[in-house]
Amino acid sequence: MPTETGEGDWLDTHPERRSRLRVFNGTPAVVCTVIAVTVAVAAVLVVTRDPDWPTRCGVDGRSEWCGQASRRMMDPALAAVVGDYCPGLAGSQPTTVVPQPLPLSLADLGAEDALARTTGSPESGTEDSLLGVPSSFSWVTRWVGGDNDGRVELRCPGMTEAVPSLRLAEDQFRSTVAASRTSEGRHIDFAAVAESSVRTVAPDSGVSWGFMTCDTTAVDLADLAEGETFACQVEAYSPEGKGLYRFGYRVTSGSPYFEPDSP
Repeated sequence: MPTETGEGDWLDTHPERRSRLRVFNGTPAVVCTVIAVTVAVAAVLVVTRDPDWPTRCGVDGRSEWCGQASRRMMDPALAAVVGDYCPGLAGSQPTTVVPQPLPLSLADLGAEDALARTTGSPESGTEDSLLGVPSSFSWVTRWVGGDNDGRVELRCPGMTEAVPSLRLAEDQFRSTVAASRTSEGRHIDFAAVAESSVRTVAPDSGVSWGFMTCDTTAVDLADLAEGETFACQVEAYSPEGKGLYRFGYRVTSGSPYFEPDSP
């Protein structure tokens, strides 16, 4: 970073200072060396940037508001899951599902020129961003470090009567990505599990869905075995209050690799 004196050299008309400037301008090797060092430092910063954590933070003087989301938040795999799941993003290409500004109107989520919000630290914290297009988005939260490292939550604002929010552990998120990306092996798409769960409830029940969570601790999602079982529950909100719907599933040998588990 130039010092105040260095910055003044470019503008000052003092003869001695202008002479120093001419000497500097007359040594191309020095100029090239400075440029090379600057490029090398920039390259190191790009390579060492933490992909899990946002950058350009401190927007509007708030350390938790960041002008750039993390590379993990901008991963095409996450964009594909969000775009496929939220009804408002139906038909969107993953390349168009990107972080949107965090307007103050959304519960003081962030400034209008912030693209991410953080809590905690890179060692144990979360990142929030609105992934989508200007007219529709999903509110996505990622956990970094700590006991919930790799957990992903996504909500589809305005669509809670159609689909529940998803709370996915790291292995469940990876399974969902794998299910949408490859036809090889057995992979469970937990977005499809959520859609299957709420379809069993009467559509005119007036229910607004909260989070769906699944307990898959007894299942190796990277190596599914037919007949294994897991359970999910979905929060439901109605004029009568909050409740839970519980669902049991069994791993099958064919796509989509899950079906309701008979009692």
